[in-house]
Amino acid sequence: MKTNKLTLYFISLTLLATSVMSCSTGRRKVTLRTSRPADILVPPKVKSLLVVDRTKFNKNLLNVAESVLTGEFPEEDKAATQALIQAFRAKLTASTRFTSKVAPIREGGNSMTTAFPKPLSWSKIQALCATYKTDAVVAIEIFDTDFIITHGTQKTKKKVKEGGVTKQVEVNEFYARGVNKIKVGIKFYIPASQSMIDQKLYKKTGTWKAAAASKAAAVRTLISKTNASRRLSEKIGRYYAYRISPMPMRITRHFRGKAKRAPELEQGSRYADVAKWAEAIKVWKSGLGRARNKESGYLAYNIAVGYEVLGDLKNAKEWAQTSYIRYGNKYGKEYYDLLQRRIRNETRAKQQLNKE
Repeated sequence: MKTNKLTLYFISLTLLATSVMSCSTGRRKVTLRTSRPADILVPPKVKSLLVVDRTKFNKNLLNVAESVLTGEFPEEDKAATQALIQAFRAKLTASTRFTSKVAPIREGGNSMTTAFPKPLSWSKIQALCATYKTDAVVAIEIFDTDFIITHGTQKTKKKVKEGGVTKQVEVNEFYARGVNKIKVGIKFYIPASQSMIDQKLYKKTGTWKAAAASKAAAVRTLISKTNASRRLSEKIGRYYAYRISPMPMRITRHFRGKAKRAPELEQGSRYADVAKWAEAIKVWKSGLGRARNKESGYLAYNIAVGYEVLGDLKNAKEWAQTSYIRYGNKYGKEYYDLLQRRIRNETRAKQQLNKE
């Protein structure tokens, strides 16, 4: 599996602190990077994927009836399917787990129901993988969308000027609401073991609204079915990438920025504001001998956050425990559990990336 230094750094166990922000309540937050394991386990030998669009309808009366009754057109769903595939492949590039290719020929098999079509034969799967030199096939096998528009009137407030005085009045406004429902079914075939390791059906709904001075204007302003379907399709493509591949992700940690009886909290937080976390930890530790239990709980919690930012998860866990056990900070237990979960997730993600 090919990797580069930038990618390894991006998914490494050491988290990168990307931003520290202050808020009026005295709380601060720091945004970190970590890695999220895939939802399903794909065998390590599978490193390259062929994405197959198997959503072509057979031309029959059922499909004709659908286009007449709901206003759907095959080309619209085809474009949305392509958007799903592009989003799926783009998201996969965030991880080193897989490379991917797309079969240029659209295969038949789609239906308007939630029932998957008959699986592709293993001879077909093997031929596809041999032709495109990949280890597995990800096939989009169900794709159906339905877009319904409703409209009506609603009350809204509008500023008007009368006699040099501006005031708010309640007026009627026309609105149009579009509801897009989408069904997508995806299968994952591995020819070497002749196993289909995943069969996932997604059902998603998106709602959009537009308002204007007339019904016609509201409908014109509303998102089109094509764009609505594309947006939902792209979401599903990204969902499936997360399902099969470990991914880098952002997490946020909050910590205390100040307290009246513990000036070290604010002093240390100023170091944290400029990413000097080792210095911040030193200042926070210096306040533990003088502060009361409540403020010492804040200090210990902050120290735990500092160690997590520096990538020292062992010390981060110990200080989260100290915050809870010794000083009674209830959030220390919650933070300890978060750290435990993060360690488990990163261990799984590392295994999935074949970095034993």
